[in-house]
Amino acid sequence: MVAMALIFGGSLFAYRAYKQSRPSPMWVPLQINPELPTEKQDQIAKELKTKLLDHDYLVRVSKDLGLMKEWQLDSDGKCADEIAKRLFVRVGTFDTEKGRVPSINIGVNGVAKESGLSSKIAMHLTKHVWELLGLDAPKGK
Repeated sequence: MVAMALIFGGSLFAYRAYKQSRPSPMWVPLQINPELPTEKQDQIAKELKTKLLDHDYLVRVSKDLGLMKEWQLDSDGKCADEIAKRLFVRVGTFDTEKGRVPSINIGVNGVAKESGLSSKIAMHLTKHVWELLGLDAPKGK
């Protein structure tokens, strides 16, 4: 009976560890004009990613969010390199009240146990996109 309990408990622990280590990308969709051709959407996404990969900006993101402590890395520069590895900008779609609309998804790849931090990073990057576009960020969610 004890052996069965240990096996069951070990299985639950292993399953929980497995679920926490699964990929869990987090992103923020930015609606774009549905009439833009696909080539133009891809070009915009590529340009945004290039601008977001600016090392000085990523160091600032690391400092703002305290990533050095979270990721236990030696410097904000190393955190910036890690963000650069995880960062993605993709063309996609998202659902609204009016139906599916095209979007540019700005996000960060991570694992399930870091989903909260990945979400914060994605939101911070999105604020910078509004600055790059010269627009005020929308209020609310």
